[in-house]
Amino acid sequence: MLLSNKNYYFVYLGQWLCILCFEWSMLVLGPCLIATVITLVGCETYWALTVLVPRATPLWSTRWWAHAMWIIFLAFNGLFNYLSCVFTNPGTHVSHVYRVLVFEASESDGEYGFYCPDTAAIEMGVSGINILRKPQIVASRNSTSSWLDRGPYDWYYCKRSHSPKAPRSHYDHVTRKLILNMDHYCPWMFNCVGFANYRHFILFLFYVTVACTYGVVLTLADFVVVAGSRIPHTIRGVRITNQTRTAVMFTFVLALSIGIAVLILFGWHVYLVLTAQTTIEFYGNHTLRLRARAGGVRFQNPYDRGYSKNWQGTFDGSNLLVATLPSLHPPPGRPWPKPRRCQTLSIV
Repeated sequence: MLLSNKNYYFVYLGQWLCILCFEWSMLVLGPCLIATVITLVGCETYWALTVLVPRATPLWSTRWWAHAMWIIFLAFNGLFNYLSCVFTNPGTHVSHVYRVLVFEASESDGEYGFYCPDTAAIEMGVSGINILRKPQIVASRNSTSSWLDRGPYDWYYCKRSHSPKAPRSHYDHVTRKLILNMDHYCPWMFNCVGFANYRHFILFLFYVTVACTYGVVLTLADFVVVAGSRIPHTIRGVRITNQTRTAVMFTFVLALSIGIAVLILFGWHVYLVLTAQTTIEFYGNHTLRLRARAGGVRFQNPYDRGYSKNWQGTFDGSNLLVATLPSLHPPPGRPWPKPRRCQTLSIV
């Protein structure tokens, strides 16, 4: 046996320890990163209202109030979506939305499949839970097979979470839960990004991008003067204090660095929304596309219904203005769209 090999045993033990350390580090790091985000937003909002904006416009003037309302709007929406993403259940196997899907699948005899007795599941110690079978498709009982080898609407049994494994769901090793439409585990959110909180995650990236762009524009002129002289005494005739210098330098550098990184991440997730993919599915679809090309056929994402419908499946309506407003409503769509009539249920 492989486990009898001492070298293999030590390698296996090392991998297990590395995974365990990573999981615990994520759990410890999460609260620290949440506190960091809230502190940064609070400090930047205070500096913008008391130091940065008064340098560009007189205090309590109409222009100052316009800047102040805009800053408060960005800070509120950014924190709202951030905290919503942190505290919203992404769609775990114990969540209400997951239980509803399991119930629909067990009651349906058509489009969403149905449960039927499975002795293999009972033999694995899963009494009372049956493997979901689809018309013309019998779910594989080999739980070690890759999700890439399964149909896009197949249900399986997850041995780690001891629950039915829905289509597009993946097991997260940090939270140790099965997640609907899992995209990734985000240490900044101290949560997994999945079906139910994906909209909040994208909107948080959007407001961070807008806020960072605003911060760069607001501090660019002052930063050029401060950075161009070792000890500048005035900017546009106004004396520079240590607080002003710190606020200008810190805000510009922070906004520029974070803004570029978040803008790239935001653009990536907009692309994923419009193409009906998660980050995990994107790399999986790339593999399936290569397989299809080698077989002389054209691969088509089974969940893609066009840009408009894909967008509406994540956001409330197709209106961009409505989509950016704060909302605690659950996602308007489903984790996966209904199969097309003419579409085969296997993508391999």
